[in-house]
Amino acid sequence: MNTTLDLTTRVNTLVTEVDNLNNKIQNEVQAQLSTSTSEFQDLQTQLRRTNTVLAVLGSLYEIQQALDSHHNDMDNQQFISAAARLTQIQQIMEELQEGGYCELKILTALGIELRVRKENLIHTLGEAWAKAVVWNIPRAKDLNDEDRLLKTELRLTTVTAEDATLPGTPRMTTLVRAMKDMNVLQEKLKVFARRCLEYIFLPLVVLPNVSPKVVTMMQSEALHFDKQSSSKETVVPTDLYFKINTVLEYFNKHLLGIDVGTPDSSLMTMFSDYLWEDLSQAIIKGCLVHSIPRTSQELEKYMEVITATEEFVTSLENLGFLHGKESALMRYVKEINVHFANKKCQDILAFARDLMTSEMLDTVQVGASDDMAPLPNIRELLGQQTSKKPKVKQEESTTAAFEATFDSMPELQCPFRLPVCRISVTVDKLVKLAYATLCEASEVTTSNPGCAVQMFYAVRDMFELFMEVVPCYHEENLKKLPHLTAVHYNNCFYIAHHLLTLGHQFLEHLPKPLANSFATFVDQIPVLRELGTECLLQQMRIQRDQVLEYLVGAHNFTNVAEDYNRGNAEKAVKKVLHQLTHLSKVWQDVLPTNIYCKALGSLLNSAIQDIIGKVTALEDISADDAAQLHSLCGIVKERAPLLFHPVVKEDTKNKKAVEAEVQLYVPQWVKFSELMTMLDASLQDIADRWADGKGPLGHEFTAMEVRGLVRALFQNTDRRAAVLAKIKQQ
Repeated sequence: MNTTLDLTTRVNTLVTEVDNLNNKIQNEVQAQLSTSTSEFQDLQTQLRRTNTVLAVLGSLYEIQQALDSHHNDMDNQQFISAAARLTQIQQIMEELQEGGYCELKILTALGIELRVRKENLIHTLGEAWAKAVVWNIPRAKDLNDEDRLLKTELRLTTVTAEDATLPGTPRMTTLVRAMKDMNVLQEKLKVFARRCLEYIFLPLVVLPNVSPKVVTMMQSEALHFDKQSSSKETVVPTDLYFKINTVLEYFNKHLLGIDVGTPDSSLMTMFSDYLWEDLSQAIIKGCLVHSIPRTSQELEKYMEVITATEEFVTSLENLGFLHGKESALMRYVKEINVHFANKKCQDILAFARDLMTSEMLDTVQVGASDDMAPLPNIRELLGQQTSKKPKVKQEESTTAAFEATFDSMPELQCPFRLPVCRISVTVDKLVKLAYATLCEASEVTTSNPGCAVQMFYAVRDMFELFMEVVPCYHEENLKKLPHLTAVHYNNCFYIAHHLLTLGHQFLEHLPKPLANSFATFVDQIPVLRELGTECLLQQMRIQRDQVLEYLVGAHNFTNVAEDYNRGNAEKAVKKVLHQLTHLSKVWQDVLPTNIYCKALGSLLNSAIQDIIGKVTALEDISADDAAQLHSLCGIVKERAPLLFHPVVKEDTKNKKAVEAEVQLYVPQWVKFSELMTMLDASLQDIADRWADGKGPLGHEFTAMEVRGLVRALFQNTDRRAAVLAKIKQQ
């Protein structure tokens, strides 16, 4: 204060001197102007300098006065006035600097003082903000999201304080306006918005059992959270909208509704800029996504959610939260048809994939002989009635006549009848899922054609997924377990069987362009059939190699008259028959009869062919060896027909019928029978069966093979030579 008084005294003295100087110039100098021009100019220059110094001193005086007032305002917590003083000082100093006085040392010192005062005010405002906006957030790491939210608290002050410029203004208002003047409000509001998003809004989106509650306290109002009893797993949109409105109204009452003097950008608008984009996405992903209906019936009721969303957006606009902004929520709910289709397809594919990755061991029989291949009646599935009532009787009679003709002609049934077999329960559910999805697509064709198209292609994708997932996911088991291989083969052909007519059945019930013959699945049929066939063939190759490996233990059937060799050969043959019997038990009730017989016949044929090749390659076969070989072949001859139990039906008495069935599936069976005959025949019998190459022996063996067996079986005699000569000539 002494410095101020001293400066004031000096300024007053200078003003007095200037006044005296002006009087002297007016009274004395002008009279002598004609003779004292040079002196006048000097005095005039001195006057200008004096006026300039006076102006600078006046500005410095104003700065000093503002600094003193700022100090008093800070002591009285009059933040708006304190900020205004600093703004005034800033303006005066800028004017002095523009006037060319930036080199003055006092201005440098004042600039430092101004920065110190600003930082001090900002720090003080920060401390006041921390007292006015109090967060109580639990830090325990072992708390779950619900417990953490229940223990979270936000308190906003309601204390009033006398301000020099705005008497009776609430303390929060004074604080916010001062922060705006100091250009720190936006940063504080941004941090506040981030905290609100993390600790309030995001938990409310994912926790259906928690709701906000405003509690009035001494000098403040607090936002608490209470737990409610609810069995809901996700938040209902209407409940979430109410909770968010409650929180925003609380903010608007005590903080965001404060007028900061900028009508184009209120606090609520600024708060929205920092919050709404993330909050709207959280509402969509955490709430609206789960509210998307799963069926077309639920889709019709979704208008309630759309109406609630419109009301919620309107309330946000009334609060100024969404002033002039397009709502992402409204865009989302208005595109519900698209989201419904996407979710429906995702659910279908997810469920289908779960089926594909489930165990395939549980099976169900399909294709009963007294039932047509299961091609569902589309009208029954859709619950529709024919619109042409007068022609019902005529159509019924036509259908009855066709069915009678169809039943009387089995050759017509074969292409449309699925052979009896067993498929996995999962594939049965998969095909039923495809029919159910296409039925639902047919129902929404008129109201939502885009969804119908997408659901149709979801069914196609489902079968594409089957062709990709199943062979990879079950790869090891398909190689190790013959039963699983057979089931997978049936699965592929069962799906292909339905795909033949699946598109045609729903063709007239699907929207364009699907109705224009694009609704088809026939392109997937060859891939499915090849997938199943290749899997079964791979398993058969594995089993064939195993059978041939067993026969290696027979040591080419040499010297089987010896006990050791006979034991090895008999053991090898029995191993082969045991392996084939095991496969028979595994495949018999699973594969269709014709496929089962072809598969077992192919494996048996490989074994017999190997036996024939090794026996015919022997160069010397004694009588005892021949007897033992005949006995070993007799084991095969006796037990092999039992492998075709579904065909022979235990009618072993009719040997010709059994032989005929076995020959149908085992091409080498007749040759094997002829080999047995040769092992136990005389030279004359062999010659008779050869019959110049026209007998049964000549149909199965070449002349070279027969000559080799004759040389191996019989000693070199004239009779053998004569027989060989006949065979050679032929």
